[in-house]
Order: sequence, then structure tokens, then C-alpha cells
Amino acid sequence: MDRLLPDPSTPVGYRRDGRPIFPMLGADPTDASNDQLPDPAAPPSAAPAAPAVQPMDQETLSKLLARERQQGEHAAVRTLVERRCHVG
Repeated sequence: MDRLLPDPSTPVGYRRDGRPIFPMLGADPTDASNDQLPDPAAPPSAAPAAPAVQPMDQETLSKLLARERQQGEHAAVRTLVERRCHVG
């Protein structure tokens, strides 16, 4: 079945960062990869659902926050030591 190529100004999809993907001009209409394009007569489908994220329990969250706090303290001490070395 031959199908018309999509309008070059209409995106055929979107990248993860939201930028549109436009069809290449001059494509061969008999190419088998054209069958992968969505049917232009079909209604637009909803965006794919985001992958399921496993919720964190309170203990894991507390450990992660403690680690972040500790890393922040280490960075602050390192900054103070570097300033002290450059001043003296």
C-alpha cells in the first residue's frame, strides 16, 4: 500500500528533551521504513507514560539526605582549607 509522506513541516515525533523530529525531504515513498510512521488519519495518541519509579521508604530517604548533608559539610571544610592555604 502506498501512502503519502508526512507534511515536512509536521513533526513525526519528539526527542526526550522535547525537540521535534521532522521527516527528511526527498525520502523514497516506497521505502519499507515508511510503514513505521503513524497513520495520519488516526487520532493522535497520548504521550507514553513515564517509567514507574519505585517510591523510597523513610529509612532510605533519611540515609540519602544524611549523605548529601555530609558531602556538603566536606565541601565546606575543603573550601575553608583552600582559602586558608591561599591567604597564609
